[in-house]
Amino acid sequence: MPVTSATGNRGLTLLELLVVLAIMVLLAGAWPFAAPRLFPTQQLRNESQKLIAALRGARMTARLSGAPQTIDLIQGGNGYQAKSESHQLPTGVIARIRGDAGSQSVLFFSDGSSTGAAIDLQFSNRTMRIEVGKITGRAELVE
Repeated sequence: MPVTSATGNRGLTLLELLVVLAIMVLLAGAWPFAAPRLFPTQQLRNESQKLIAALRGARMTARLSGAPQTIDLIQGGNGYQAKSESHQLPTGVIARIRGDAGSQSVLFFSDGSSTGAAIDLQFSNRTMRIEVGKITGRAELVE
């Protein structure tokens, strides 16, 4: 025997269903804007992986072309530039080369070596470091 309420109605009304669907649509629409704030560590990890890919690409280009390649950090640490392509970091993410205060770039040579660097990516109170080896030119995320 089906269960009914005191008034004899059962289930949801069309209006209640539409209200629930409208709330779900609003939440789904707000998700892309809220996700980076909810998961700052993941955003920092994603940006670190993009920078590592750019560093590895510059190393590979230097080895294949025989011409040195440079990755330059944009003034203020808001992004970086490889060849003529620049990448802006999301708001709040800052890139800094640790150590040598005058250097704002990493140079890769045709033999695969580099000038070496330790690049810190910061977002709020979290930091991730990317190490670029001098002899090998290998870029790695150090956690």
